[in-house]
Amino acid sequence: MFSGENRKTNRRDFLKSISAFGIVGATYPLLSSCIGKNRSEYLKEKITKIEIFRYDINVPRYFSWGTWHNRQHLFIKITSGDYYGWTETPASKNDPNFKATAWVEYLERFKGLSISDAQRLLLSEQVIGSTRSLKMLESLDMAFLDLLGRMLNKSAVELLGLSERNAVPGLYCILDKDENKAREEAEKSLEQNLGHHMKFKMYGDENIDMKLLHTIRDVLGDEAVVISDVNKGYKKWQSLEELKSILDRFKDNGLDAIEDPAHLNIQQWVQLQEMVGDLTLIPDAPMRPAWKGIETMVKGMGGIYNLHPSTMGSLTHTVQLAQKVKKTGSKIMIGDDSLVGPACSAWQQIAIGLGAEWVEAIEKKEDSKIYLECLQSAATKKEVNGYYSFEPEPGFGVVLDSNHLKKISPLYVHL
Repeated sequence: MFSGENRKTNRRDFLKSISAFGIVGATYPLLSSCIGKNRSEYLKEKITKIEIFRYDINVPRYFSWGTWHNRQHLFIKITSGDYYGWTETPASKNDPNFKATAWVEYLERFKGLSISDAQRLLLSEQVIGSTRSLKMLESLDMAFLDLLGRMLNKSAVELLGLSERNAVPGLYCILDKDENKAREEAEKSLEQNLGHHMKFKMYGDENIDMKLLHTIRDVLGDEAVVISDVNKGYKKWQSLEELKSILDRFKDNGLDAIEDPAHLNIQQWVQLQEMVGDLTLIPDAPMRPAWKGIETMVKGMGGIYNLHPSTMGSLTHTVQLAQKVKKTGSKIMIGDDSLVGPACSAWQQIAIGLGAEWVEAIEKKEDSKIYLECLQSAATKKEVNGYYSFEPEPGFGVVLDSNHLKKISPLYVHL
């Protein structure tokens, strides 16, 4: 599988590697189940401070459905006494005047609550039928897990019950339909030792998408694992046979896997995967949120299932969904929501703990530049071969210079 740190992975290995492997059980730990004899003391600790830092990115990202000209992320630090937890969320796009009002109102609900009450309030909304923003739920989940891990002096990955520790490949992503820019990005991936695994956005136009595939293969060669994400962009087909013909042409030109190729129901996913053979389908949209994905997911929908940050809503349910996927003989990948900061390290650790095929949520050279200036230490590390490794630290282990982050943030809120 792709998670071996020193193993040279190539396209042929990839096509042969879609098989089952085990995973330990995992549940999100109520604090009362972890503390032991000091339980009551920790349960009474209250959330004493919540800080919100806006982090702006002005690098355009192009999708089949539109363009992000700029994005406004939030880094959130939740403090309880001497302990804290970090999280990150992509809160807005194309809105340089974003004020984070809804986030402030949501986070105010947790200020002053005990850790146990705050956790139970969050858990009460991580259910089927919840109308709360998945980004809000998932972000708080990450922050609380980080906070609890630091309190307990345990890795958040350990608290989630994940035992894998092998490094996983970083997945470089190209979000541009211009061939020349796609070539430049592919060349950048080689410079960053990330050319072994590549994902590029397709746009539902076979002519454009085929040119992008040819360009990327021309730069990376035949050995790289190349996948695409269409965001359900292929719409002009009348039968699965017609859609299969489109996908076969991409397979014949070097595409290894394709994510959300079209709007498909569950039966169509299974049928299409059978029809396209060794072109691996990657379900993404049907997995959202994780608690719904657990009910929706069936065997045979694809060879690899994408667990997509900002859409899972719960890290516990994410782990449970991964368990179910692996029991069917398929594998998982950790996707991305163009994350740039502390959530990258958290998701890298989850990817490692799950034994994922690759992790797309990696720090970006341009987007993450200012964040990396604030970063003092992290539990994850990019190795020289472009794989991401992990040395357990309490919580998710990210240590940031909050004062410097405050200085560079265009918006800072202290609750």
